[in-house]
Amino acid sequence: MLGSGLTPRTTKSGRGWTASALSRLLGRPKLPRAWPEETSAAGLPADDHALPAIVVRAREDALCRRALARLGYVKVRAHYQRHKRKGQHTFAALEHERLAPTMDFVRDWLAEERKRIVASMRWPFLMTMLVTIVAGIVFAAVARVLD
Repeated sequence: MLGSGLTPRTTKSGRGWTASALSRLLGRPKLPRAWPEETSAAGLPADDHALPAIVVRAREDALCRRALARLGYVKVRAHYQRHKRKGQHTFAALEHERLAPTMDFVRDWLAEERKRIVASMRWPFLMTMLVTIVAGIVFAAVARVLD
């Protein structure tokens, strides 16, 4: 990038080294993703009628789980409670992704996600409590010695 005299060189395209480096970092713009119904996963036909119902259901469930995870636990729970108060049977917060899971599916996802969050936070919580207890004991010992 910099020559032997530590001065910026121009590249083959005539741009300075910063513009060239930035263009390499930014890369090509990514193409927008197609809707799930238009794509073909693992070589399966894009037409849902050609697949067995259980495969179509499993694929929709996986798409719903990913969409719910992208939305986040707190937002999903808030939308779930709002839809439950209104008495709706489908979760309408994912309509922008052309998905409509049932409220039971979302309830089960919320329970699984809550268990996953609690399990991931258990170890740090226990270590923090242990350190706090040890610090309290050390503080009491030091206070006793200084008396």
